[in-house]
Amino acid sequence: MRVLIVSGGEAPSKGLFWGLYRPGDILIGADKGAEFFLQEGVTPDLLLGDFDSISPETLSFFEGKCRILRFAAEKDFTDTEAAYQEALTWHPQEIYLLGCTGTRLDHFLGNLSLLDRAEKAGIRAYLQDDHNKIFILGKSGKICKDFGDYVSFQAYGGPVENFGLRGTQYPLEDYTLRLGDPRTVSNVITGEEMEVSFSAGTLLVLLTRD
Repeated sequence: MRVLIVSGGEAPSKGLFWGLYRPGDILIGADKGAEFFLQEGVTPDLLLGDFDSISPETLSFFEGKCRILRFAAEKDFTDTEAAYQEALTWHPQEIYLLGCTGTRLDHFLGNLSLLDRAEKAGIRAYLQDDHNKIFILGKSGKICKDFGDYVSFQAYGGPVENFGLRGTQYPLEDYTLRLGDPRTVSNVITGEEMEVSFSAGTLLVLLTRD
C-alpha cells in the first residue's frame, strides 16, 4: 500500500506525478494540492485543509466526489501534517510527499520531521520534487541509484557516529557527521547501489539533480 500526498507548495510536474503514480495508490490533497488534482483530472481519495489557498470552485467541484476534511484556519498543525496522519489510517508501506518544497522554508523544515516520524514507525517516506528525493535512514543500509545525479548526507537531530560510505566516488570510513558538514555534499554513486554504515544517529539522505 502506498500513499501519495500532494500539498500546497511548488506543484509537482506532470512527469513526476505520473512517473510515481500506480493504480491502487491512495491519493490525498492537502489544501492547494486540490488544484493540482483538478488540473490533472484526477479525483483523490481525500482532500483536507483549511482551504484558504484554493478557489471555492475547486472545492465545489470535488464535493460529493471524495471525502473532504475541513479544519479551522487557526490550528496547531499544518495541512501536510494532517495529511500524513490521515495517510497512516491506510497502514501504508510507503508515503510520497509531493508539493512540499517551494518558497516556504518553514513548511519545508516541518515536512522533514514527517520523514523522521515515518522512519520511526517503520514506513518508507520520501519528500520529492523534480530536483530532489529526500528520505531518512535510522540504521545502516543500501541506497539504490534511482534518482538524480548526486547523493548528499546530513545528520538529523544529532551526530551520526562511525559513518561510512561504500560504492561512491568519495568513500568514507569512521566519520562523525554533524548537521551542516559540507564534506558529505555532492557525492556520486558509482554503481547501481551504494552502502552506508553508522553505529548511532539518524541520517538524512538527499538524491539530487540540477
